[in-house]
Amino acid sequence: MKDFIFRNDTKLLFRNDIRTTIAEIAKGHKVMFVYGDGSVKRNGCHDDIVQTLTDSGIPFVEYGGSSREFAKIEEGIRTAKANGITMIIGAGGASVMDSAKLMAFGFYHESDLWDYVKGKNPYGLERLPLALIPTYPSSGSENGLGAVSVDSRTGDFGTAYGIAADYAILCPRYSLTLEREMTTYTGLVTLVQLSACILGDKNKMSYDAGISYIRNVLEATRTLQKNPDDLDARGIIMLGASLSTSSRLGIGKEETFAYDIYELEFLPEKLFGSTYRRSLTSVFPRFLEAMGRRHAEEIVKYYRDAFGFDSSIEESSRNLIELFAGLGVEMYYDGRITREQVAGIPCDTELCEDEVFGIMDSLIR
Repeated sequence: MKDFIFRNDTKLLFRNDIRTTIAEIAKGHKVMFVYGDGSVKRNGCHDDIVQTLTDSGIPFVEYGGSSREFAKIEEGIRTAKANGITMIIGAGGASVMDSAKLMAFGFYHESDLWDYVKGKNPYGLERLPLALIPTYPSSGSENGLGAVSVDSRTGDFGTAYGIAADYAILCPRYSLTLEREMTTYTGLVTLVQLSACILGDKNKMSYDAGISYIRNVLEATRTLQKNPDDLDARGIIMLGASLSTSSRLGIGKEETFAYDIYELEFLPEKLFGSTYRRSLTSVFPRFLEAMGRRHAEEIVKYYRDAFGFDSSIEESSRNLIELFAGLGVEMYYDGRITREQVAGIPCDTELCEDEVFGIMDSLIR
């Protein structure tokens, strides 16, 4: 069996009501509550946290409008220092949770924080206590080590890898305000991220567990098409997202080709102005078809085990496109692209330029 490590940095707390938990973990601290553009106010998370901190006599400040923009993260660090903050609670999607990680870490490492975003190792270094609450489940940032930031002033971006939260608090009812398409994307993005973990995994226990997670997330996504208020289904997707960034999957990976999907998904964002969620789900079946010419055994097994597809890789990839489209997400783009445009976007993948262009070209309606 291949060497592996089970990472247990983050305590994952599944809660239907977070208020008691917030009062317990924030006791004795001065909190900075970090959130984004206001969705936390629509889904009830903001009221739950603010009321709990107020009723418990826990001092706090709010930092709304947070994002992955490095300037906003720097501003958040200055706010935390000016107010003597001793704990950060971040609630929202991946962008907010990543920003909260970087604020908690940057509180002690502000002067060279961008160096960590660009690859310097932050794991195990001092940071503020941190709790993260996903309200848009799919990224798994609450339970993962990555924190993405972009600096629009320079056009640069990067990922600090090695910043873990102390607590990930999962509450399915906070996702009830997501409309139908967004809800579907939470399931499909989670499915793709889980798939990237287990493709090529030679450890039978973690591979089989991953296949089970994928099947359950797909079933939950289908359930929410008919009953969007099903909290059990929402909870399955939320837990699946957290598991996709844990150390419990892919522990027998000998090749990391599946993670190239995260390089490929960036291209439609640049070429078509796509969102991450749409890009990831639309690229994935085409990515599998291209990788199938290099890793046929692994991809045939994945298609059979996860979806029951037992035909050629090409046909299975078409079936997966139809499956995703049948759930109501767009799998094609309008427009035109050139080889020069595609080649001009940095993409670190084992696929050659012709294969990458072929994937992008196949996305056009």
